Amino acid sequence: MRIVLKVGSALISRGPRIDHGWMKRKVREIAALAQQGHEIVLISSGAVAAGMEIEGLQERPAETLALQLLSGMGQIKLMKYYKDYFKRKGLVVAQVLLTHHNFDTASERATVQRIMNAYLAQGAIPIVNENDLVNKEELEYRRAFTDNDILAALVAVNLKADMAIILTDVDGLFRGDPKQDASAVLMERIVRIDESIRRLAGQETNSLGLGGMQSKVRAAEMMTRSGIDVIVANGRRRIEDIIENRVRRSLFAAEKSSAARTS
Repeated sequence: MRIVLKVGSALISRGPRIDHGWMKRKVREIAALAQQGHEIVLISSGAVAAGMEIEGLQERPAETLALQLLSGMGQIKLMKYYKDYFKRKGLVVAQVLLTHHNFDTASERATVQRIMNAYLAQGAIPIVNENDLVNKEELEYRRAFTDNDILAALVAVNLKADMAIILTDVDGLFRGDPKQDASAVLMERIVRIDESIRRLAGQETNSLGLGGMQSKVRAAEMMTRSGIDVIVANGRRRIEDIIENRVRRSLFAAEKSSAARTS
């Protein structure tokens, strides 16, 4: 099975630092899936947080240039962490930096697809991040990608993934805010994303991330229309448990028509 796995800033960072304990656990879980024969593409935020770690900053800057500089420094460190942790599991990683422009034309999409497929055929794990250094839309208020949610959707559709998993800091999409209301009801299966579902998705973000549930629902809509099952789940749960439905999660069911797969 080909799985696109997205992890956001709320999980990979603890305050202005990378959460190495969490990162090591997820690497172990991803490695176990790869050893079972699954193809994994990892979409990972965290470059800005790693840059803040380098600079000793406590708060995310507001200026675009400052964020771009942090991202450029932090991406190197983030990838070194991934390289070292996956190496311990006998796996090789490859960095892939993308912007929305890489999906503008059929030829550009084909290039991305060819490169990513080649990495997967080699048994490598492509690690994708938004190229913040050149794509300032990610870092400004009106941005194309929101904490890599939409980027994950573009990659999953382009690679014809079987499943996408968006890991966040809540169990999924709720009727209400689970951080404020303990009685909020989790929507465990969504078969159609309509306006009522879109309204449920809040816009709250953590201090380091850019996304919210709204961008995750938007990404899920893009992927389900292309025949991809999408799970939004708590990244503090084991990935295998999430896949096997042993923990609470929200599943956005794919549109199974032949048209969805060929669109």
